[in-house]
Amino acid sequence: MAFSDFKNITEVSQQYQTILRKDRVFTQIVSMPLPDFFMNDLNYSLNIKKPNPSEIAISENFISPIIRYVAQQHKHINFWSREFDLRADDKLCGTPDYLFSYTENQNTLLYDMPLICVSEAKVDNFTTAWGQTLAEMVACQKLFPTMVIYGFTSNGEMWQFAKLDNNIFTQDINSYNITTQADKIAGLLNYIFTEAVGEAEKYLGKK
Repeated sequence: MAFSDFKNITEVSQQYQTILRKDRVFTQIVSMPLPDFFMNDLNYSLNIKKPNPSEIAISENFISPIIRYVAQQHKHINFWSREFDLRADDKLCGTPDYLFSYTENQNTLLYDMPLICVSEAKVDNFTTAWGQTLAEMVACQKLFPTMVIYGFTSNGEMWQFAKLDNNIFTQDINSYNITTQADKIAGLLNYIFTEAVGEAEKYLGKK
């Protein structure tokens, strides 16, 4: 059963005994100012956005730029776009839309550990996107037990975040709009990357 076969988080919960919660997860996030060149490019993309844009357009114009920019600030984070083969078993397997992993050295991929899973909410379907993302998060945790795994979904405009701690999956009740809250989204990504690296280093006995 591939990740994309899961249509909602309830299906994942029933198969993998995951407790589902909604709460204010990320409450003390500091906004991350984005440089003028980034904001100019984002505003240009927003201004030329077509009705019902393609998945490729959403990825290239709204999702990939901000997650790539923030990831570059973290030397132990690797960014994968539809190229990380994630497999915990024959049911939890596939290639996430985006995945962030921990690595000691980006040139060698030493200790490449999946930490953060991301799915696009295609045609604005956040229900299915979260089902896929949670399945990917469970797979990561099966590979590296005890670690807190993070995930988020986006349709390009709206962004939602969550974490999986042991068997408790908690979705943040807040959604964020890149049109007006790009610095807040960047701050959340920056926080999650920092926390995820800490989880990996703790798991590896480096902290």
